[in-house]
Amino acid sequence: MKNRKDQDVAKLWQQLKHSPTQPELWLNLAGNYTKLGLPWQAGYAARQTIRLDATLLTELQAIGCVHFQEESQGDSLLGRAEMPQSDAMFERFSLQVQDCPGDWLTWLYLARLCKVLAQAQEAIEHAVSLEPIVGESLHWLGVWRLNAGDAQAAVSALSALLEVRPVRFGSMMYLGEALLRTGKVAAAEKAFARASQSNNPDFLLTLSSKVFAHNYWQEAMQVLQKAISLRPKSVALLLALAKIQSETYELKACRDSLAKISELEPDNQEAYSLTAGLQGRMGDARGHLATLQKAYESRGDPLSRLASSVAMTSLYNDTMTANEVAALHRELCAPIEAAVTQKIDFGNRNTPGQRLRIACVTGDLHRQHPVNIFMLPVLKRIDHALFEVFVYHTGNMHDEYTRQAKSCTDHWLEAVALDDAALQQAIVADEIDILIDLGGHTASHRLGVFALRAAPVQVTFLGYPHSTGLSCIDWLVGDATVSPAEHLHLFSEGIAQLPQSVFCWAPVDSYPLPTAPAKKGPVVFGSFNNAMKITPKTVELWARVLKAVPNSILLLKAPSFRDLEVQTRFTALFVSQGIEPSRLEFRGPTELAAMMQEYADLDIALDPTPYNGGTTTLQALWMGVPVVTLLGTNFVSRMGASFMRTLNRSEWIAHDETAYVQIAAQLAAGIATLRASRALFREQMAHSALCDISLYVRDFQDLLHKMWQAYRQGGTRLIAAQNNE
Repeated sequence: MKNRKDQDVAKLWQQLKHSPTQPELWLNLAGNYTKLGLPWQAGYAARQTIRLDATLLTELQAIGCVHFQEESQGDSLLGRAEMPQSDAMFERFSLQVQDCPGDWLTWLYLARLCKVLAQAQEAIEHAVSLEPIVGESLHWLGVWRLNAGDAQAAVSALSALLEVRPVRFGSMMYLGEALLRTGKVAAAEKAFARASQSNNPDFLLTLSSKVFAHNYWQEAMQVLQKAISLRPKSVALLLALAKIQSETYELKACRDSLAKISELEPDNQEAYSLTAGLQGRMGDARGHLATLQKAYESRGDPLSRLASSVAMTSLYNDTMTANEVAALHRELCAPIEAAVTQKIDFGNRNTPGQRLRIACVTGDLHRQHPVNIFMLPVLKRIDHALFEVFVYHTGNMHDEYTRQAKSCTDHWLEAVALDDAALQQAIVADEIDILIDLGGHTASHRLGVFALRAAPVQVTFLGYPHSTGLSCIDWLVGDATVSPAEHLHLFSEGIAQLPQSVFCWAPVDSYPLPTAPAKKGPVVFGSFNNAMKITPKTVELWARVLKAVPNSILLLKAPSFRDLEVQTRFTALFVSQGIEPSRLEFRGPTELAAMMQEYADLDIALDPTPYNGGTTTLQALWMGVPVVTLLGTNFVSRMGASFMRTLNRSEWIAHDETAYVQIAAQLAAGIATLRASRALFREQMAHSALCDISLYVRDFQDLLHKMWQAYRQGGTRLIAAQNNE
């Protein structure tokens, strides 16, 4: 005779077909699954119970269903490419459906766990015939497949729900994401549009976050505006809108949204953080750092991601010495490392002649993100005879560049849903030799994984122009300019120097030189760097340049400059240095191709201090515009010098502020020649080491082998570049 609990499970699923919104039914189901020893199923039922009635939490705890929100339970594991204990769970669930053929959820889990196509199809058919809501089975299979990185299989499952009525808005949202990952942009946009027809403000909030993650920022704001019209006093919706407005530099609109939040909830901490962030958007690096430090200290949580915000903002501060910035990074990271108690002994498992397993941890291989600009050309050329290449992709954004990057790897894991411990375990299981951080303290970083130690050799590269402050990262890849041997004391990592610049300009896209005739008129100095890099010391320095070259103009282009208040603030800063407003021109953001053409309006680019231009400097040089840079005292303030030395343009490097002004004035004196030499300058750059991607990749591969050799032998913190001047 069947177990009574099995009979109750089947009966409850039948009842839920007719009353899927009854929380008591879900509560009873959670209780039955708990007694049957099926925690994944119990967790699913418990989450549905709480979604419908949060007051039933106490009753769930009373029946012993207490771990249903843990990521190790059920749905999160089913969304992984590799599932621990999947064979054991398959056997357990097979026995359950034999005893209880009417158990929809267990049939669904079996469909996901089946490794034999015929068995999987049979399980799917059973699940579909029993599902409490039409389309629920294929929805979850699609979501799990998408999270596991199989976008095409997700499309197959979710597209079968296109004709289901009423429209399954959530399914359409995930279908849109799956279609984007397979490159079907137009179809994805239609799926997202269908999802946006929902009138559920909570779902619209989720949808806005999803589409914004794929750079549909205007659509995301439209979705939120609709949700706010349905629920005008929702702080959560207003916060989401304010975040997007801040990210897209709609600063006036962001201030308006924050004002509404202040009326509804004056002490909201997220609103406070966004308000603090506006200081950075306004270009006030000093004020922004002070506000972040205050928030970090008042929160009392040294493991908060605010630590990384403080660290990164310190790079912009022009009142701190290189030693102070390095010490702050170490201080912020010390609690993170101290919280790690488990130590892994990796041994010495790699043998001579065996391919090294190298892996990148990043969520930034998309669009025109700097990491993508510099790393994608490397991935395209890396020698797979020497290296087995893994990428642990920790971002939500997928586009054509993401697909290109994926095609260059041997293994790709969608890891955004994995917490630090789970991702570390996945990396350890893959037996990675060298693990490369491409994020540093930037927004999408996963430094917690590195703190846990996931590989015998851990490296930081490209994504962050400074030491991370983490001693568990073994090496920082730099060069003899940005990370000279005499600066070892500034790095918590060892220094591994590339022979040329740490960055190589090898654009995947084509950026033609402007075809317009050479312009005439006054000399135009300028910068396309973000506003927070234009520090008070930079303003003072650039004002001296303008005074040294009468009638010259300063063109400043950055996303923040679409805002009139930001323009007013910077105008006042320059006026205080004796520069008339008429000599300033501000421009807001434009699409990348258009922005590159705007370099036609610029004669001489001025590098900011202490945070030099990176991508922007290389873009200016590529468009034929010389760049004047000031040699600073740490990585972030020496990037410009690294570029110029590799380009054989050391004459554009100033060793003090007086020399900076003199170099700018000397270039301006030969403006006619400069304007006529853009094509020649590009040709010279294209044939320089700064653009020799083949040489750069060979040097990088050689450096990886040297880092591995250092691990095997031990005892060094410096891998010096050969033949550096």
